[in-house]
Amino acid sequence: MTGSPTRSAAARIIGIDPGLSATGYGVLEDSCVLDFGVIATDRHQSVAERLAGLAARLDRVLRRNQPEHCAIESLFFKGGGARSVLLSAEARGVILAVLGRRKIPVREVTPATVKLAVTGSGRASKQQLNYMIKHLLRLDNRVPEHAADALAAAYCLSARLPTGQTRR
Repeated sequence: MTGSPTRSAAARIIGIDPGLSATGYGVLEDSCVLDFGVIATDRHQSVAERLAGLAARLDRVLRRNQPEHCAIESLFFKGGGARSVLLSAEARGVILAVLGRRKIPVREVTPATVKLAVTGSGRASKQQLNYMIKHLLRLDNRVPEHAADALAAAYCLSARLPTGQTRR
């Protein structure tokens, strides 16, 4: 019997732009935006409380969206102090632990790779990246910057995954 092969459903991907003060997330499936937002932490709390809150809120996002893959931006710093780098790394560690506990495969993507996938140039500005991801995904301007970065990471991974690659 001959015929065309059936195409499997596209993978559901969560993109994450990690940070302690603000962690952006965006969920895509077949280039459709399912969810996005920013998990902000309270600067008046201790670092331990902020990290615990980040973990709990990210876990709720994962439970709600059931992603099959994750694209997380690698840490990149232009200037800034050692404390800022350390806090971001701690937040990233908590995020990876939550993803690992849920057995969600994680792919790290560099900012240059994301920019190349979305704009065609690995040296695009942050404004160009945010403009293009909103255009490509047909979003309005009310998308917070960290959420747009997370959606761009998810978009980048979706272009790299073979069609129909899912865990289920």
